[in-house]
Amino acid sequence: MARTLFTSRYFGDLKTPESRNSLRKLLGVSELVFMDQSHGNTVEEVTTSNLRSGFYADALVTSVKGIALAVLVADCVPILLHSDSVVGAVHAGRKGMTNGIVGKTVSAMMGLGAGQIAAEIGPSICADCYQVSPEMYEAISQDFPASRTTSMLHALDLRSGVRVQLEAAGVHVSQINICTLENPAYFSHRRNGESQRLAGVVSL
Repeated sequence: MARTLFTSRYFGDLKTPESRNSLRKLLGVSELVFMDQSHGNTVEEVTTSNLRSGFYADALVTSVKGIALAVLVADCVPILLHSDSVVGAVHAGRKGMTNGIVGKTVSAMMGLGAGQIAAEIGPSICADCYQVSPEMYEAISQDFPASRTTSMLHALDLRSGVRVQLEAAGVHVSQINICTLENPAYFSHRRNGESQRLAGVVSL
């Protein structure tokens, strides 16, 4: 049975080694693996032989028990994926939604033998708050209609955008409807430009 967790400000900024080690101990796992995220579409598999290598990716997958995978966000959409034998952590902001990181992660998990996959979409900026330029809104919502709100608002619904991608891949999806910008219990880059990050963590 996979375990999942989305943190809040209570856990502090999880960019420091000390805070990450504290979270690892709290979770009771032997390893807690983070990635250097770049809004790309690289998916990396974490194994016992490479877990200390450093991962430049926006999604991690593993089939090794005792290794927890973490994704950091401060408005972007954190996605935790799990099956009986494989788990994954995905960083999916606007660029992640449009560059295929969701589908690539599901495919990577299936390649490792995952059967039925479930996903949890964590706290992220909501459809009312993620305004972009009218030009960007029209371009993205045309290609990804699930992310559309209204032309007057010209805000993207990232949660709906990634949810549709997950469901199209046969993934069962649940969602936490907390907006990181509106809720002060969560870090938000758009609210005040802060660099602190929340974490989503998953392990077998």
